[in-house]
Amino acid sequence: MKKYYCSLLITASSIFIAPLAAHADNYQTSVKCSYSHTLGDDAILMFGMPGRAMWHDFFGNTSTDASSTYTTLQNAPTTTCSDLADSSAYWAPSLRLPDGMEVRPAYQKTYYQTVNSTEYPLTSFPDGLQLLAGDHKGTGPNSVINFLCNDGKGYSHSADRTCLPPSATQPIQLNIAIQFPNCWDGTTITAKPSGSTHKPNAVYADSSGACPADYPKHIPTVNMNIAYLFPGLASLDLKNVQLSLDPIMNGDQRIDQWGSIYTAHGDFINGWTPDAAKFMTERCMNNNYDCTSYMPYTYMDAVADTYVSNLDDSNKNFASSDELLVKGDASNASENNTQEKVTLLKYQIPDMPQKYSPEETALFKYKVHLYGGRSSGTGAEMIYIYPTTTEWDENTVTWNTRPVCDFKTYSGLYLDQAKQYRDIDVTSMVKKAQQSGKKQIAFCLSGDSAKQGIEYTFGPNNTHYSSQMIIMGEQ
Repeated sequence: MKKYYCSLLITASSIFIAPLAAHADNYQTSVKCSYSHTLGDDAILMFGMPGRAMWHDFFGNTSTDASSTYTTLQNAPTTTCSDLADSSAYWAPSLRLPDGMEVRPAYQKTYYQTVNSTEYPLTSFPDGLQLLAGDHKGTGPNSVINFLCNDGKGYSHSADRTCLPPSATQPIQLNIAIQFPNCWDGTTITAKPSGSTHKPNAVYADSSGACPADYPKHIPTVNMNIAYLFPGLASLDLKNVQLSLDPIMNGDQRIDQWGSIYTAHGDFINGWTPDAAKFMTERCMNNNYDCTSYMPYTYMDAVADTYVSNLDDSNKNFASSDELLVKGDASNASENNTQEKVTLLKYQIPDMPQKYSPEETALFKYKVHLYGGRSSGTGAEMIYIYPTTTEWDENTVTWNTRPVCDFKTYSGLYLDQAKQYRDIDVTSMVKKAQQSGKKQIAFCLSGDSAKQGIEYTFGPNNTHYSSQMIIMGEQ
């Protein structure tokens, strides 16, 4: 049987993918997962029956097979996804051309989106939630399945179209976009419930984002966009594209079946870490914030955060302030007679993931995650973060009683006047503290001596959260 692995021929200029949901809010995140493997397995509809399902192409968790559960996904979390916090299992039927050549997808990009989360706040994905979308017996257009060619003609539910290369140097790209249900019944994890009613565990919200009464939990909308590339192909008539169907089994021998592109469907088992799933809803979508391509493996809110100020404010405590201010360079003694403000931050140190290979573990970084930016003047300038002792109380500390900052060890960040979340890599400082047996770490945040008078403001702004210590894993 001929197989065509188009993922080996990707060029940067040929890759395009766009979110499916036309009515989604701006509050979303996304993750890109390359193709992993192909099996005749289905852990949702044919659990524990290897080789009995249609051929499926798998993305994300590399261990996914017929017996995958949330526990197995977390115990073997290696993933092809760009965000290591996502060990979810994604799969869809394999694709074949009329000449019998199977085309493996290059990747899939999933957009996690919401509709009207202000009125209908989201519930985080429960561990191992299963979702199904599409109809593996479909014979015509489906409102939750869209097709997109990279010819600039947009999405369509209909297969009545022919894709052409966008240029002489770019191959045809076909995206199959699959939108999953976004209203959960609140109790049923499996997408194939047992019992006589056989009710699904999830259905679709209406256009306003409202869920039916018996499916009260509004969850993020999973929009999976699968990308196929066809280098050298002059045209692609979607009416001739075939997708795999369940085989006819003769004992252990399988006779493969193929259907039209209208049988497109998708399967999803949530394998996000609990903290990532919570961050996605509580810190992003319900918080009116776009976390595109960004989701921490885990996070800790600050144990304490405040700022101190010199001169007339030397004996003043600022614990009641919602803002964290930085001004001047506390490391430069020549600035002691000018206005200086230093932000103090303290965190419990979250544990690094334990079930990844050493190579994967090395991709995880500790970062300070805080909201704000330059609040005087314009343009990007540098701020610095230094380790300090943890023996200070945000309710009593002043400039005169502030902890000593270790100005020999630091990390920096350029930031401009835009008000947004910022990340400062503090991995080396955290690991040094851990090697000394410390469970907490504290920092001083200070400015650049070459840029006197510039002030920076951090902290909550309307509904934004204050600072966190996060662990990010990106590949």
